[in-house]
Amino acid sequence: MMIGKVRAFVALVAAAFSVSPLQAATPDWNRRVAATPEGGWLIGNPAAPVKLIEYASYTCPHCAHFMAEGMPALRSRYIATGKVSLEFRQFALNPIDLTEGMLVRCTATPAAAVALGEKMFADQDRILDRAPDQSQAEALNKTPEAQLHTVLARDMGLDSWATANGLRPARVKTCLADLQLRDRIVAIRSQAVKTYQIQGTPSFVLNGKRLDKTVTWQALEPQLQAALP
Repeated sequence: MMIGKVRAFVALVAAAFSVSPLQAATPDWNRRVAATPEGGWLIGNPAAPVKLIEYASYTCPHCAHFMAEGMPALRSRYIATGKVSLEFRQFALNPIDLTEGMLVRCTATPAAAVALGEKMFADQDRILDRAPDQSQAEALNKTPEAQLHTVLARDMGLDSWATANGLRPARVKTCLADLQLRDRIVAIRSQAVKTYQIQGTPSFVLNGKRLDKTVTWQALEPQLQAALP
């Protein structure tokens, strides 16, 4: 009798803690973020049959609009299925862009970089409200190269914005003075121009082919659907 009770209890516990094969085999692809050799961040299934690259600028209004309008649907309808991956690559347009990109690369993990970049897009209007005017820009042109991004971040409040969003002040200071970090961002842009003839933002590359006249979610989604296996 006692042995039977023990067996019944063991079976009950095993059932309570079991995971069905379907549950075990369904990863949360939106939480899978990895750095790529090309300098971007890949969100989703690295073996997805449909591979989308977005080139974007943190100071680009159309990019911020796409982030607000298209990213939720892209994540929920496509990346979550494991059939589509998104690689975000920065296409820097100006010194503010470079400064923001350097701050994003101060983060500890690729997932944190993506999250901070998305926050930058969400706060874009507020950040750019403090962009340099003509006289400030002229003064910045005289700033030594090694100090440019530190001064720009201070004047625009980007350094305090970064610390308010989780970066340590010492880390911010180090990253803004790291010209190799800046050069890496410049190299991503140069490679985009060379490989895909990217000229503006946002620009999308789908399975190795640049998509022309595609800057909105309404224009992009039908092309994603057509590419699905």
